[in-house]
Parts: sequence; C-alpha cells; structure tokens
Amino acid sequence: MLILPLVFYEMKLFVLSFCVVLPVFSYTGDMLLDSDKVFHIVDGDSINVRMRIAGIDTPEVNQKCKSTENETIDCGILSKKYFQKIIQEMPGDLVVSLVGVDHYNRLLVKVFKGSTDIGRLMVEDGMAFSYKDDYRLEEDASKKNKTGFWGFYSPPIEPYKWRKKYK
Repeated sequence: MLILPLVFYEMKLFVLSFCVVLPVFSYTGDMLLDSDKVFHIVDGDSINVRMRIAGIDTPEVNQKCKSTENETIDCGILSKKYFQKIIQEMPGDLVVSLVGVDHYNRLLVKVFKGSTDIGRLMVEDGMAFSYKDDYRLEEDASKKNKTGFWGFYSPPIEPYKWRKKYK
C-alpha cells in the first residue's frame, strides 16, 4: 500500500520536471548534444534528461562524514534530502534555466524556487560546496558560521577529491 503513493509521487515529479525542462528547450532552440549520456531511456517513449546545477558541487551518495565524534552519516544523502525538501516545501514556482553543457555533456542549469537561487541557498546553508568560485563568498560565510555540514565534527571532503579517491 505504501508503494503506490511513492510511485505516484515520483511520477508527478517526473512530469513536473519534464514540464519545466520543455520550455527551456523550446526557448533555447535545438541543442546538439555530443553524447547520449545526457539522457536516460526509460522506455520506448520516455526519457529522463540529466542535468547538473551550475555553480555547486555536493557530496556524493555514499560519501561519509561525521556529524559527531561517534556518528558517521552519508553526507551525499543529507544533501540530496535537503534539496528535495527545498523543492517540495519552499513556496513559489520551480524554474529551471539552461546555462550550458558541462564536459560530461550534462545540461548545466540554474534552479530557482520563486526568486530563490537554489544553488546559492544550498551553499549558504552548508549543504553544498561552491564549484570553483561561483558561490565562494557564501561558502566562506557558511564555514565561518558552522552552518550545515560545516558544523559537523568532521565535514565531508571536497566531492572532487572524494571522487578521485573512490571512483
């Protein structure tokens, strides 16, 4: 009985994301993508598009950190749940703006909920790292204020370092 609402919820999110992405494509015109890795074929008439939020980098799923000396948690899951909570609970329209394509051929997007830049908010709240210097001031302030995972006993290492070491 619990599965049906979950499946229905995921289907609603997929339809919502497709409705948000479709105007982006029609606004920017045709895009030539160098790789089929940008999308995932779900079935004969459905695809999921791979997008990455520009300007941030979050801990990977399975990337551990220590919230206290004795409690190890998955900071990737923590960041993912935080992002989901923002999208679900913050008021305003969800807007996804295409800003480019990265070196892995993923679509780079800015995500807004109402007028709030979600990437910036995630860095300010200590749930994401600034990618390069895009949100460096916000990251520095978050570290200083020990916000989010910066207040942990052992915050996560930078995701690019973790990926290099473990993947």
